[in-house]
Amino acid sequence: MSTPSARGREAASASAVPPQGWSSVLLAAHPAKRAVEKRWLAYTLVWGAVCGIVMVGGFAERFADLALLGLGAGIAIPAMVLPFLVRVDEERGRRWHDTAGFKLALSVVVFSVLLNYTQTPFFFDVLQAHFGFRSTLNIRNNPVFLYLMTIAYFSTYSVLLMMAYRASQHLLAATPFVVRVLGAGLACLVVAGLETVLNANPFTQHLYCFDDMTFALWFGSLAYGLSFMFILPVWIGIDERPGECTPWLRVVAFVFAAVSADSLALDVLRYHVAPHFTTVHEGAVGLGDVATSCLARP
Repeated sequence: MSTPSARGREAASASAVPPQGWSSVLLAAHPAKRAVEKRWLAYTLVWGAVCGIVMVGGFAERFADLALLGLGAGIAIPAMVLPFLVRVDEERGRRWHDTAGFKLALSVVVFSVLLNYTQTPFFFDVLQAHFGFRSTLNIRNNPVFLYLMTIAYFSTYSVLLMMAYRASQHLLAATPFVVRVLGAGLACLVVAGLETVLNANPFTQHLYCFDDMTFALWFGSLAYGLSFMFILPVWIGIDERPGECTPWLRVVAFVFAAVSADSLALDVLRYHVAPHFTTVHEGAVGLGDVATSCLARP
């Protein structure tokens, strides 16, 4: 009869067993990173269900600041904590800030906060997005609770993007390098497009909408997809293979570099591309303008 400690060692050893079949292609070879990816994918079902009930059920319409912050924190905290619960033999003896879980969580949190801050004006001015939340706690007219909720969103997106990247590199292994790069870029655009469709849908139009949904779908997905293209190499570069240990300070530096590159790309789109397809409203505030926007009820 095995003891609890023996069963714990067996479980840890099992988590270090290389994945088989398609999971060996889609998930990271590094056992700790692979375990984090599995946890985040499982948590997607939870936060997705909660958001669906709150948004589609009409509860978010009645929420004020405290309830909204509670929703955001309640969604974000598990996404941040789950990676710290990963324990595998390969990371035994590592300092906490050297674990794959900490670095993945750190990259997602920093990226979520920075991207919300830098992209909000673009969403209002260029894409003409509108938020109908009853929020007075805002940063750049973007509700603080959305900064928190984005952490959960990006924990899932990071895994989906890395899975798509690995699949494209596997399926296109015999093709030229540029084709493999295009395959990874296409995956970023698809995830960005799905995010736009899922969040700005007819069921939640009174909370989040675009004046021109068609334009938002293709141009917004392009803009959002670029941010994923810049951050994907950072996520892939974190402890991807067994034995790797990417310094956490390098992860932070690369996240800042990715957001800086994205900001430059958004400026190019804003000033040199978008004016050919839409009217750019400098300084637009798309929060709470229910009476004069697509947020208005029929």
